[in-house]
Amino acid sequence: MTKKIKVDVVSDVACPWCYIGKKRLENAINKLGDEFDIDVTFQPFQLDPRIPKQGKEWNAYFEAKFGDVERIDEIFHRVESAGKSVGVDFKFKSIPRIPNTLGLHLLLEQAKDEGIQAAVANVLFDAYMVHPLDLTDTQVLVDLMGSFGWSSEKTNQVLNNTQKASEVGAKIKHFQQLGVSGVPFFIINDAYGISGAQPEEVLVQAFRSLQQESLTDAEGESCDLESGEC
Repeated sequence: MTKKIKVDVVSDVACPWCYIGKKRLENAINKLGDEFDIDVTFQPFQLDPRIPKQGKEWNAYFEAKFGDVERIDEIFHRVESAGKSVGVDFKFKSIPRIPNTLGLHLLLEQAKDEGIQAAVANVLFDAYMVHPLDLTDTQVLVDLMGSFGWSSEKTNQVLNNTQKASEVGAKIKHFQQLGVSGVPFFIINDAYGISGAQPEEVLVQAFRSLQQESLTDAEGESCDLESGEC
């Protein structure tokens, strides 16, 4: 009988390591084949909830955060190299604006209910960092979700759902209280935590070693809540 495994991936669309982590997780699941029945859910997290609804200009945001253009280039060069290893061609300097990602999490929550969350996550990650679009523009989101058969009315209703926004906020607070301060963060069977965009080999070994008391020793690369660094 195939063993079932539940994986909650705490992540933010604004986090490039989260996209890398998603790709590595998918590769790990493919390597495992039929060994396990793995159910993956993407859970919300916001690296910077202070970003206004209209977003912030990318260059100005990171120059204000890090001050040193060379440091910015160094940070993102490392992420770009890691992205290429999993087939993701990041184009950070073409990103027009950094969005407040709450609305994107609302889309992902609705997509989860419809069984299309992983596909929607790919589209949003790509739209933000690979084919950089302005995700602060509602029409852009309407067009993206239109590819999943959503009407403009439906997308706008999801984006303006205050009850769902409160639920997402409560989830984010829950994960912060669990000690999550950097993403991606993988929670396996509600019991074991793995921090960062781990290599697929680490994830494969983790799934095969669930009898261990803890899987939290592994530390992978992530986007950090405190420093904002990726």
